[in-house]
Amino acid sequence: MRPILRETRRIIEKLDPDLLYDTEVLDKIREEEEKRNIRKVRALSEFSAMYRSNVYDIMKNFILKYKDRISLIDIKDYIIEFLKESVDALAILGNISNPDERNLEKTYLYKLTKFIEKILFPRGNSLKIIYEKLIEYTPKFYESQRHILMSHTHYRDELDNADFFIIPGISPKVYQIINNITSLFNLDPNYGPFPERENYEIPLILKNEVFLPYIDSIANTEEESIENIAERIGLRVVDGIFLGPDEKFVDILLEKNYLRLNKQSDGVNRLIPQFSNETLIIYYLAFASKSRGFLTKEIINWIAMNFAFLIYMGILKWKLSDENIFYGIFKDLQTNEKVLPYLMKLICFPNYLSLDKMKIRDSPQYRKEIFNFIGSQTDNIQNFIDEIGYYCQKIEKEKNR
Repeated sequence: MRPILRETRRIIEKLDPDLLYDTEVLDKIREEEEKRNIRKVRALSEFSAMYRSNVYDIMKNFILKYKDRISLIDIKDYIIEFLKESVDALAILGNISNPDERNLEKTYLYKLTKFIEKILFPRGNSLKIIYEKLIEYTPKFYESQRHILMSHTHYRDELDNADFFIIPGISPKVYQIINNITSLFNLDPNYGPFPERENYEIPLILKNEVFLPYIDSIANTEEESIENIAERIGLRVVDGIFLGPDEKFVDILLEKNYLRLNKQSDGVNRLIPQFSNETLIIYYLAFASKSRGFLTKEIINWIAMNFAFLIYMGILKWKLSDENIFYGIFKDLQTNEKVLPYLMKLICFPNYLSLDKMKIRDSPQYRKEIFNFIGSQTDNIQNFIDEIGYYCQKIEKEKNR
């Protein structure tokens, strides 16, 4: 970021009003800049050249588009204002954390990571505590919470899914299984004794009814992991043939009114299910958060990338006006490929998310693969970015007091 910050400041210094009358002058300045010898690694040098070229092209197009409608002095003021916004954003990104970790809690990376973490991936001493933290934000950010579990590289996880101790994200097939489980519980459950409590009955569904439709289409390793999948959504195998909620999940479901207590004529307390996919997926997210030291490589990369992207876009939302003509450079895939991997690794450190940073992939091809989601953001993620932008403003106000 710092080399690009210097590049932008150099461009501002060269922006003389007279050059706006002849856009060919801009082309000559760019040619001179591109010839300038820069001692950098090849990848960074190529990126700097791309950045300079794009900046001058955008300025030139802006001048040509508006020179007959807006005075050249005003055009110059607009360009300088947009460049200054860019400098401010680059300055924040270039100093987002302290390498020596002094006053770590005051850095933007720490504050923003913790702000996002409490909504998407909170910590807690128990699943119940984590679940309650997630539920607090579910009405507004459920789509983002679900999104962070559903890696676009899920197909890689399916190969490693047999390992009992390793937790993957939710693949489309697992999502279908969760949907099937929810339907069976709410439409036609069986009931059986609650093993830990006398005179209580819990809802049960036949294990085969859940998984039989998928046996031919899913990998054998997934078939062998039925109990693992059940555990991750708060269920357990009962008598070898049923699935029912485990004791910890029953407590959560009762408290949130996702299980309704119905006293039978024989004095037995029957727990009637009334929950949705959301209920089980949030439990899975709580389970993954509590077990963050046992996540697969794919889901670690996915979570870290989402955090990095949200932080990056939140800072841009804060510092760049919506009409800033240079916004496209910051959102360009080539820019993201340079910035986000750096943030991803930082976010994994113990003081931030405490994920295994050794599992972050460095392959350019892999980066492109997981960055593809950027082109298909959900509205919920965009709303979350807006919230992060507002939070950045709040941090700045507190600093200036």
